[in-house]
Amino acid sequence: MYVTQIEPRISETDVVGHINNTVPPVWFEAGRNELFRVFMSDGTLDDWPMIVKAYSVVFERELRYGSVASVECGVERIGTTSVTLDERILQDGEICVTGKTTYVHVGPDGRPAPVPAEIRAELERHLPAEEKR
Repeated sequence: MYVTQIEPRISETDVVGHINNTVPPVWFEAGRNELFRVFMSDGTLDDWPMIVKAYSVVFERELRYGSVASVECGVERIGTTSVTLDERILQDGEICVTGKTTYVHVGPDGRPAPVPAEIRAELERHLPAEEKR
């Protein structure tokens, strides 16, 4: 699991002091930075092979300004050409937001392509224990 700490900014709050509902998808993406490096063969985005197919966000509790948020990103499933991530944002030890994001791996022609074996092996390290069997 990848974990990223986020310090909420005042500009991310709404009129009642909560983190605005448009912010968690941005924080989820920030939580994927280490995972993204797995797909960067040369350390750049020049040949970026992953396209978002779908994502969902569920708000469990409010997020607030003034308390660090922890973004957790895990690999839920690795398909032939896709990867589904299980994500959550915690604040003060409480789960506040959960999410799922599915990426499709594409080849140079922009069409779905199998996830390469070396990338699959790295992603498998982040699968839940019950999925590794």
